[in-house]
Amino acid sequence: MNEIRQAPEGSAAAGIGVPLAVVAVLAVVAVVASPATPGRGRAVAFAAGVCGLGCAAAWAVGQVRSTSPAGRVTAPLAATSLRLAPALVALAWLQTGGRALADAGAGEFLVVFYLAALAAEVIRMIIRGRAGARRRGGTDAN
Repeated sequence: MNEIRQAPEGSAAAGIGVPLAVVAVLAVVAVVASPATPGRGRAVAFAAGVCGLGCAAAWAVGQVRSTSPAGRVTAPLAATSLRLAPALVALAWLQTGGRALADAGAGEFLVVFYLAALAAEVIRMIIRGRAGARRRGGTDAN
């Protein structure tokens, strides 16, 4: 009835690797671009860690595929919530108790890293969807 299928082969590494690689590259660029700014390294590490946690949580939920309609709707919603929640909680904490990190730019890095990881994931899913349609004999047009 509610059979559970695993994700297609090869998609697991890309699913976690692509967004984490984007966050890592941006973190290196951010640290190299302004090494003399006080607290910048800690702010970048904090933002990258929070975004990485969200990416990993969303990826973990996305690894189990359900054949039921409710499961196919719930899993992406849960993945989106798990990707967004750590960033929102971190932003709220930066506004109330994390002034040193906030002053070093952690909030800005958090937003940039989150949006970049999300964009990379969306682009990856579009490419994956088109490749799957071609394998099934479909077209890219609607």
